[in-house]
Amino acid sequence: AALLRGGILWWLALHSLGFNNLPSALIGISRDAVPFGQMLTINGETHFDDELSEEEVNFICGTYYVYTNNGCIEKLSWWPRPQAWAGSGLDVGFWSARCESWFQTRLENIRQGVSCRRDSSDNNGPVNNTHWKHGLKFNGATKKFKKNLDAACSDFLTTKASGKLSFLSFNVHL
Repeated sequence: AALLRGGILWWLALHSLGFNNLPSALIGISRDAVPFGQMLTINGETHFDDELSEEEVNFICGTYYVYTNNGCIEKLSWWPRPQAWAGSGLDVGFWSARCESWFQTRLENIRQGVSCRRDSSDNNGPVNNTHWKHGLKFNGATKKFKKNLDAACSDFLTTKASGKLSFLSFNVHL
């Protein structure tokens, strides 16, 4: 499911599992899948499509629950969670060279122990969602661009391509 999710979750899963697992993820829905996730009924047959649980997202992103000085619990993660990635300066609809550069720099900092300090000036350690959103802004116009791109694609699919595409019957040859 993570390999189909896109964004940072896709890359973290691909980085961990390797490219050789990608073909099995592209096969799609199955009657043989464990009955978790989203249930779909197509032509009277029940299928299950994987969907990540909150716990799985937390695991992939390296999420910790930490008590703060005032006794509250704060959610920190080594990698940005989907809510922080969405609309960020790196969320451009594909894994760009800038995404890869950011990822490799972050990964190398973690590997070198740059991320061991836990004071407020340590931007390489696990941080909360607000910090991720602020740290991933880069270009403020990206969110507006992505919103306009999504609207244009949706408009094209509903007005220009409606009835011309069949999304349910396709074969993937790898």
